[in-house]
Amino acid sequence: MKILRITNYQQYSNLISFGTSSRFYKAANGDEIGTNSWLFRDDVDWKRLAKYEKNHFADKNRVNIIQFASSDGSEAYTQIISLLENSPNTNPNKFFPIKAYDIDEEIVNAARSGLLNTSMVDRINLQINSEDYSKYFTDTNEILNIKNDLNLQSKKTLKATNLLKNRVHFERADMYNILAELNDNSDTILLCRNILGYFEDDKVEKFIKIVANKLKQGSLFIIGQHDTSNTFIDRHLLENQFIKIFEHVYQKL
Repeated sequence: MKILRITNYQQYSNLISFGTSSRFYKAANGDEIGTNSWLFRDDVDWKRLAKYEKNHFADKNRVNIIQFASSDGSEAYTQIISLLENSPNTNPNKFFPIKAYDIDEEIVNAARSGLLNTSMVDRINLQINSEDYSKYFTDTNEILNIKNDLNLQSKKTLKATNLLKNRVHFERADMYNILAELNDNSDTILLCRNILGYFEDDKVEKFIKIVANKLKQGSLFIIGQHDTSNTFIDRHLLENQFIKIFEHVYQKL
């Protein structure tokens, strides 16, 4: 997911979105925030990640996947499909359910509906990344209306099947509160993607220190392109005992 703090609605409405949602809303602190989400965002190699997760946590009976700023569910669905489709002979059930958190109540309710407004790009990515995406989504006449979603192009609403819906729990929560309660046993995959790139660098550094104190050796921390392009997050991670496994994927030492 991408978060964009902006000064006015017109500025955001002029942006072009090709993803599942493009929402504009005002946060409790007064910030005007826009979010873009889409399936299989290409700043992570999802196929490679799924294979690495299965191999790396092979000796674990349970793996906790936590996603911050989970938006309309696109990222959770992407990760579920990737785990189910890649190395299918290994049991992926220990990775589920994914715990997906967002502070925006409107977008959390949209995610809980199981409906997803998809663009042509999303549907092409589903075809590329799954043998038969009808296992995961079906056509529907239901309409998903997300308040202040900017429909900048024609969207097709799909409905997630139980194969997806039963493997993720969406909840409204602040990521700092979730981190405070996190008990890791070297069995956590924490996705905090394209969020920290909008923070000032000192706040990014403080957040990474919190994560470093919470995650134990072997757990994974995953970020996005916007984070690495706009902050010194890579340096902060290396300074706090993380090693880069591959692009945007880090492991706690």
